Amino acid sequence: MSSHQNEKQPFSKRLQAFLAKSRFATFSVLLHVVIVVMAGSVVLFRKYTEPPDFTAEGGEGLVSSETQAQPPPPTDQPQETFTPVAPTVQAPQLSAITANTASPTSFQMPTAVPQVKAPAAATMNSDLNKMLANAGTKGTGTVPSAMSGRVGGMARSAAMMRSGGKEGSERAVMAGLNWLKAHQNEDGSWSDQFKPAMTGLAVLCFLGHGETQTSADFGPTVKKALDWLIERGGEFDGRFSLTKDGWGGNDGVYQHAICAYALGEYYSMTQDDRVKDVLTKSVKYIVDGQKDDGSWAYRYAKGDKSDTSVTGWQVQALKAAHLTGLQIPGVDEALDKCMLYLKEAQCSDGGFGYHGKEEEHYGLGGVGTLCTYFWKQDKDKLVHEGIKYIIDKTKNGEPVEYKGPKADLYGWYYNTQACLMFGGNAWTQWNRWFQDEIANAQNKGDGSWPVMAAKGVGGLQDKPDGAGPYYRTTLCILMLEVYYRYMPINK
Repeated sequence: MSSHQNEKQPFSKRLQAFLAKSRFATFSVLLHVVIVVMAGSVVLFRKYTEPPDFTAEGGEGLVSSETQAQPPPPTDQPQETFTPVAPTVQAPQLSAITANTASPTSFQMPTAVPQVKAPAAATMNSDLNKMLANAGTKGTGTVPSAMSGRVGGMARSAAMMRSGGKEGSERAVMAGLNWLKAHQNEDGSWSDQFKPAMTGLAVLCFLGHGETQTSADFGPTVKKALDWLIERGGEFDGRFSLTKDGWGGNDGVYQHAICAYALGEYYSMTQDDRVKDVLTKSVKYIVDGQKDDGSWAYRYAKGDKSDTSVTGWQVQALKAAHLTGLQIPGVDEALDKCMLYLKEAQCSDGGFGYHGKEEEHYGLGGVGTLCTYFWKQDKDKLVHEGIKYIIDKTKNGEPVEYKGPKADLYGWYYNTQACLMFGGNAWTQWNRWFQDEIANAQNKGDGSWPVMAAKGVGGLQDKPDGAGPYYRTTLCILMLEVYYRYMPINK
């Protein structure tokens, strides 16, 4: 056929002839077009349907470098208000505040972490300036770097973003603080049972959120509480068991250490000279009460059995005293000596016993691990084995379940801090277990935490009245404040 005849044919005929001659090339082009379209569809589908992955890898630090979130953009966050409902508070005879044998329950938590809105930078600076401008205080006005995450809403929000905190957790903290504010005694204390301990724990909750006596919402609450601690401690020469001599029952050493812990934190945040004398005296009792093996016992009796639970609160009080910069005699030496006891108290599986290696309990795994890290602040063999014990035991039979038969607030309080300090996959796992479980268990009507189902585990978690509501609420607040209370910063 001539080219002239070819040009007179319709276009469709000519196209068919061309495709027939080059069918292989045409097929290749069509195939590549289909592949490109399909690949693009998959990418777009994943982008709009899959949540972000915040799992940390490697175990070196709080989260991996690939997943560390930057501080959120400054925005204003209005203050929420809550209407507390007062529970009936009576004072039955309860056992001493001790660690228990209970345990924590598996549940699934979504991996996506909602953003926490941060207030404007000016808010943070204003909060810091107010904190350091307390009337009658002296000092450098420097908050220890380990406590810097609690200073101002912006710092708290940034810390929560870095470590997987959620808005629901912060709402639960605020509701809990408002419940404590509404249930403070007229004299500034809390509870009628174990009053020094409950007052000390409440003060720690407010301080953990960066609230001091100059805070807009909680300033009067904190001031009344500090006035009570200073007056009562001074009346009994720095002895917060509130006895003129001796330490009362087994609870005396717990109560004393918790109050000293609160005063130490308060001084570090304000440099308020009013607390120096009573704080120094209270810490001296702890230093002098240490046993030769580095532990502490009930009534600070050096001839009694060493007690890991008692020891845990003394270590926390001494670490707070160390951070004050007051250089109270014997503090560092006592902490060094205690590390020897904890090394001897660790069992072959990484857990810890009540009395050295005797009577190992799940609730003490976090005590020994946190106290070691609190002072040594490195991931040595003891800390690694302690963290492994916490994760393995929780995963296999000791789940974090607030209403479960093995619930253990005391153990969870220590485990939460220990895992965050260690970081990495251990923290990612623990955060998935505990955060939603604790926040969702809160009484939504008033901000306190309800009676737990676990029975016979010691402590106050199953007590509907007396110190029970205060004990549960303060421990839960402190757990949910973990994201910013203490930063995992090496010495």
